[in-house]
Amino acid sequence: MKQEVDPISDKSNPIQKPTEGLLGCNTVTFITQPSKNKAIDSFKLSDAITPTASILTALISLVLAFKTIKKYSNDHKLQIEQVKSEKRKDEVLKAKDKIEKFYGPINALLEESSTIYAHFALQEKEALKKQNGYFRTLRFLTEDGNEDYNGVERLSKHDKELFRHIIDISDKVTVLIETESGHIDNPALHILLGKLAAHYRIIKSAYEGKLTGQSEYLESIVFPLEINGAINSEICKLLEIIKSDDQETLSRPVKSKTINYYDQNYISYYNKTNDLDMLDIYKKVRMYVQNGSNILDAGCGVGRDTQYFIKHGFKVTSFDASPRMVELCNEYPFAFCEEKSFLTINYPPIFDLVWACASLLHLDALNFKEAILRLHRSLKPGAYLYFSLKKHIDPSKVDARDFYSYSTDEVDKILIDLYKMEKVETWESNSNLTQSEIFVNYIYRKL
Repeated sequence: MKQEVDPISDKSNPIQKPTEGLLGCNTVTFITQPSKNKAIDSFKLSDAITPTASILTALISLVLAFKTIKKYSNDHKLQIEQVKSEKRKDEVLKAKDKIEKFYGPINALLEESSTIYAHFALQEKEALKKQNGYFRTLRFLTEDGNEDYNGVERLSKHDKELFRHIIDISDKVTVLIETESGHIDNPALHILLGKLAAHYRIIKSAYEGKLTGQSEYLESIVFPLEINGAINSEICKLLEIIKSDDQETLSRPVKSKTINYYDQNYISYYNKTNDLDMLDIYKKVRMYVQNGSNILDAGCGVGRDTQYFIKHGFKVTSFDASPRMVELCNEYPFAFCEEKSFLTINYPPIFDLVWACASLLHLDALNFKEAILRLHRSLKPGAYLYFSLKKHIDPSKVDARDFYSYSTDEVDKILIDLYKMEKVETWESNSNLTQSEIFVNYIYRKL
């Protein structure tokens, strides 16, 4: 018997199909059509898989995107590093080019001229020195003299020969200034070199006897003493570019209470100390070093002493542990000041004088000994070390900064017994800031 589908209920009725059984009897087999509920279950499963697949797809996309971004980020960083590397190489090449084509040659020529001039007109220099005067070449060559002897003819045979070499050197310097001035970045140095070239031209005219009787009108024409220090500072700046960044980082001092004090009070400290009268100490110390010597201004502060020495013809390298003090010192256009401390300096023995005015007094005994060692290393054999210490410490200042005092015996034990230096001179002086404080000044010589 076959069951028909009910069109109203849409329900499947089983279809009965007669089959022959195993015993030969007729049997009925029921065949049932698939139920719609199974289709619905299949639909629900597919419905659940779809958002899961979407989430997986999104996650995969995010991972791929992250990898892509990371790759391009690394590529970008690499490009930046390559640009920096190329820029640094370019800066190093330019620095070397400036030294090779201008600063090196002019420095050598100035040194050569200075060496010759030290042996020139010795009798005239000595005679004026006894009268508390000083010899000026231009004045000597342009003064009214015997009509038969003008310009270079007023000089001895020996001095004529020396001065001829000086004139030859000055001509080379003038040509160098005129042809290679494109290597100069410092506007103040351009002006200084202009004064130098003008001085050389007038000296040459005087040498040729063309300016006799004009000495009164040429008193303002002087050799610009700053030129030695200015050229030296520019060379130091260029060498700093050539040196590796790692060396510069290692030399930077560790912050301390004292450094923080000077960083915070640098303006007021400048106002109090920059114009102090140091002339007596300058004169005393300068007795031991030749004009044009190399000086290390150790713990230079605002740069007062650096300026003085450069303006008087010395070559000066300066350092201070306070970044603000370094900035102030470098505002003088011919200074070269580095951010270093007594415990990080590592200079070769190139200096004729180490000047440490009221700076070592911030170091305790252990660091004081280390600082003296490093300063001692920086001196040439036979060179001098000057420093000043407070005789007594004002307790009111200790809270803001570290101060230490040392007896003369303690100082001698370190410099004479330990480092085998020769004691040259010791004297006391009143502080220029307050009469209640006394400084002890020391000069030692490296053997």
